Amino acid sequence: MSPGSRVSTSPQPAEEIRRVAMELTALTESGLAYCTDRFDIERFHRIGSLARDLMATVSAEEPPAYDRRVASVAGYTTPKLDVRGGVFDASGRVLLVREVSDRHRWTLPGGWCDILESPREAIEREVEEEAGVAVRAIHLAGVLDRHRWPHVPTYDRHVYKLFFVCEPVEEVDTDFTSVETSGAGWFEVDDLPELSVARVVPEQIKLLHEHWTAPGPAHVD
Repeated sequence: MSPGSRVSTSPQPAEEIRRVAMELTALTESGLAYCTDRFDIERFHRIGSLARDLMATVSAEEPPAYDRRVASVAGYTTPKLDVRGGVFDASGRVLLVREVSDRHRWTLPGGWCDILESPREAIEREVEEEAGVAVRAIHLAGVLDRHRWPHVPTYDRHVYKLFFVCEPVEEVDTDFTSVETSGAGWFEVDDLPELSVARVVPEQIKLLHEHWTAPGPAHVD
C-alpha cells in the first residue's frame, strides 16, 4: 500500500470539521436513546441538524437531510459494519457490479451486515444478491476505517469496512441484474471503470488482489 493512497492524518481544517460533525452526530443519537425530557430531545435534534449542516460545508457532495425519525431510533451509536467481496477469475480479473443508486458506477458487491448475521454470512449473501453468484468467503483481506480512505461523500457516521477474498462455487453470469445492480463484469485491476467511490476505491481493490495472489495477515487500520 503506497503512503499516498490514504487520506492524510494531519490535522487539516476540513478533516477536523468532519471529525467534529461525526462526533456530534453520535452524541445526538446516543443522547436521544436515553433522554426523556421533551426540551432535551429538541436540543439533541438541533445538535444533530447542526452537525449535518457542518458536514455539508466540507463534503464534496450534499449529505442527506437530517432525519429526526432515524436519529430517534438509532440508539447508542457505534461504528456501522460494511462488507465487500473480491471475486477473481483465473487470470486475476476482479468481478464488479454496476450500482443502480450511484449512476450505474461500478463497485465490489457488498453492503451492511444485518443483525444476527456473521460477517461471512453477510458477504456471501451480498455477493449472491448483487452479482447473482454463490460464493465462499475464504480469506479476510482487510479491516479498514472508511474515514481514513478517500471515499466520497464523507458519511456523518463512523464505518468499518471488511474486505473478503471470495471464490465462486458456480459459474458467474455477467448478464445478471437485480433491484440494486444493473450488470456485472470482469475487469483488470490496473484498468478499472468509473467506480462508486462512496463504496470502494481502487487501492482497496488492489489490496484484495494482493491477498488473492498471496494470502497473508489481514490489513488493519
